[in-house]
Amino acid sequence: MKIFLSLTVLTTTALLIWGSPFTAVKPSIAQRWQSPEAILPMTFAHIDHAGESCLGCHHNYVDATGQDLCMSCHVAVPELWPKLETQFHTLCRGCHVERQLAGKDSGPTRVCIDCHLSDKLP
Repeated sequence: MKIFLSLTVLTTTALLIWGSPFTAVKPSIAQRWQSPEAILPMTFAHIDHAGESCLGCHHNYVDATGQDLCMSCHVAVPELWPKLETQFHTLCRGCHVERQLAGKDSGPTRVCIDCHLSDKLP
């Protein structure tokens, strides 16, 4: 019985983190946004975040550090590249977790494929 429960917990955890192995759409690792190494795609819909302050993500509006998409700097600038995963997981996933803990509607917090799909629109 303990083995069955352990396998059930492990399987459930794996499904929450990586999604179902039967999902038709899988993210592919590739060179994106002039990245020095292959990375997963990332999707972001501004329309889903219309109620949020733009300055929460777009620090470049305040400190004039950039004029383009997030990826233009966070992937292409050598000093920022090593911090990419930590920065986006902290900012994006962190905000979703905070909202979820506050009982508000939130975006994905655990299923990686919910964010790591190709997106043609910024």
